[in-house]
Amino acid sequence: MRKIKTALKIGLILGIIILAGRCLIYIPYEERWPEKGGSYPPSEESRPGTQINISFVYSYLTPYGYWVYLSPYGHVWVPRYVPYGWRPYTRGRWVWTDMGWLWVSNFDWGWLVFHYGRWGWHQRLGWFWVPGTIWAPAWVIWTWGDFYIGWAPIPPDVDWVPGIGLAVMRIEPVWQAWIFVENRYFLTPYLERYVLPPERNRTILNFTVSKRSLAARGNAIFNEGVDPQLVSRWTKTEIRKYELQETSRPGRESLRANTVIVPRLAISKDEMARPSRVFEPEIVEQELDKERPRMIRLDQLQVERERLERSQKEEETFLRRKMEEESRQARDEATRQEILRRYQLQLEQLRKQHQEEKKELDQRHEQEKKKISGQPVRKKQK
Repeated sequence: MRKIKTALKIGLILGIIILAGRCLIYIPYEERWPEKGGSYPPSEESRPGTQINISFVYSYLTPYGYWVYLSPYGHVWVPRYVPYGWRPYTRGRWVWTDMGWLWVSNFDWGWLVFHYGRWGWHQRLGWFWVPGTIWAPAWVIWTWGDFYIGWAPIPPDVDWVPGIGLAVMRIEPVWQAWIFVENRYFLTPYLERYVLPPERNRTILNFTVSKRSLAARGNAIFNEGVDPQLVSRWTKTEIRKYELQETSRPGRESLRANTVIVPRLAISKDEMARPSRVFEPEIVEQELDKERPRMIRLDQLQVERERLERSQKEEETFLRRKMEEESRQARDEATRQEILRRYQLQLEQLRKQHQEEKKELDQRHEQEKKKISGQPVRKKQK
């Protein structure tokens, strides 16, 4: 009997540990310069298909960016000459397919880095890509509400378990990682024209309630995202469903009638493979400091400011409309006054958040203007 009780206690403890492990919230690794000898061995394996070695990935991306060693991930890639305000999954469009929402990139290298591996953020280097071997329509999670649709890159630390799904049940990216557009613009072929400044993200997250991640369907990955019927209603557009046509030739995805042609290859790991040239992070930071100011124009800063102010104004109008609708449906005067009071408090709080957003945007723009003029910019400490 004692042995049985002991076994039951052990089983209970293990059950608690397993449940806790499935409810992890993503916390980014501490940003630091590389420590040789660190490793990041994801448990992912590619599916059968046209086979390429990870060495091909290193060679293919070399002309477009820098390979850097960052612990705990190993060799990561930092893109060069990306447009001002660029973030992963912003230059391109979403299309609905038999595997869910597929990201179609405008970059020659997009077929690789937006469908394999993960994107991470480093305070000094910006966005970096960690190689992976499993293909997905897009490695993102979603959130949406009545006014906005948003998506964010799934962090490098979250593994995919084939046939099961993501290794954690809940992912909370840092707020800066979210990309938001107003619902009506979601299907536009040039989403970057409508992506809102990241300073808006914290407020917008309060306007979104539904969240969804990738789903396993057998050995395939389905990118559910927002319901196509909702998108159709918001955009007043009939949703076209594209059929995936796979190709073994690297290059941009392309749309033809009701077909989207997608490069899809089986990437094999090779622990001995290395990029032909690996840069020290400090060197990459210096090079990026020279390159990135050339990608900034003053008119872009103005457009970003106008985009922020327009969305803030529409947000207030949306909240006022809800207040008027609810107050008209009030059963008596006391209830109506309570509804008005509650919404007035929300509007006051919203205006404060909007002012804070403008302040943060102005501070960032001042830094950008200094970069353009060649003035020294105060950098954050490591």
